[in-house]
Amino acid sequence: MRTIALIGLACVTIACTRHEAAPPKKYVDAKRGVQFEYPSDWTAEEVSEQNVLLLSSPVLEANWQTNVFIELRSDLDTSQTPEQRLATLADNLKTTKSGFALQSSRVFTHASGVPAGELIYTHNSQGVPLTEREVILWLEPGKALFVNGSAVTSLLSKYEPQMNIIFDSIRRKS
Repeated sequence: MRTIALIGLACVTIACTRHEAAPPKKYVDAKRGVQFEYPSDWTAEEVSEQNVLLLSSPVLEANWQTNVFIELRSDLDTSQTPEQRLATLADNLKTTKSGFALQSSRVFTHASGVPAGELIYTHNSQGVPLTEREVILWLEPGKALFVNGSAVTSLLSKYEPQMNIIFDSIRRKS
């Protein structure tokens, strides 16, 4: 009887223990003039030869490591509407991404108040089926911040909340 009571107590204790994720880390990126939060177990690495900031999940699954790239680019054709810029970007991706398939495209105002565009698309990279979310924040005339998240398509629902921490929190550096 005592053993059953102890097992029952152990089960209740385990069931009631909360396994909450650690709060996100904060990152201030002076090079790109932005700040954001990212999952506490992810890493942030400056990839200087590509002039991007790489945020990576600690887990390699299905031959892929979920990641988010952040890159500040010149916005060369400011005469185009945001919708035209997204269409041009999608056309360019079609020529560079194997098996490219556009899932959605939209123009919106980001939570930071900045005009933004978003492309969600699938493609294959070295035989791995991926889903990517690319958000472009038009910061000022001539400058655009590209935030690109990539995950194995079959694992997207697992990693999307983690990537959204970055997408939703990015702001101009105050």
